[in-house]
Amino acid sequence: MFSKPLFLFGDIVVVRKAGEIIPEVVRVVHTKRDSSIQPFKMITHCPCCGSRLVRLTDEADHYCLNENCYGRRLAGLIYFASKPAMNIETLGEKVVEEFFSLGYLKDFTDIYSLYKYRSELENLEGFGEKSISVLLDNIEKSKNNELSKVITALGIRFVGTKVSKILSKKFGSLENLMNASKEELVAIRDIGERTADSIVSYFKNNYELVNK
Repeated sequence: MFSKPLFLFGDIVVVRKAGEIIPEVVRVVHTKRDSSIQPFKMITHCPCCGSRLVRLTDEADHYCLNENCYGRRLAGLIYFASKPAMNIETLGEKVVEEFFSLGYLKDFTDIYSLYKYRSELENLEGFGEKSISVLLDNIEKSKNNELSKVITALGIRFVGTKVSKILSKKFGSLENLMNASKEELVAIRDIGERTADSIVSYFKNNYELVNK
């Protein structure tokens, strides 16, 4: 439809508040565009592990499929502790990233073993006895979260907060969900085959981790 892209990487644009909140791009300031500005080109390989990125059919996102990718593992830990998931206050992105780089966190189960390293964590720069005490208390509190938040925190593909609540209500326990068949899952309203396949595959590949 267009002979050239509407927006180029590095363009200066005019924005406005749409609905009084959301920024909306109105137009490009063409007079500010120079010959050095080039069209955006999507990278082909993961910047963390170097694996080739994959774009799935009918999706805009590109994915690194390497399950051992440093970036994927770190992102999973950050999401696990985030507000939509386990909501562990004071275990934010920067803290997770530091603990991960130092080897205290490898997977989400390690979060619940951090108390074993209390004295070491208290001696890390930027922390201290009080901050680590608060962090460990918040981790302990997260054990009382509703099942739906635990399901969300696992980061199962296509399973967000809404689907997690549906699964929690239907199965009542994580053990029941882990053992659910694809047929049982697709029989639930709002659970399609793609989501069912994702759930079954996740627990098949992570059964021991979740049990731990």
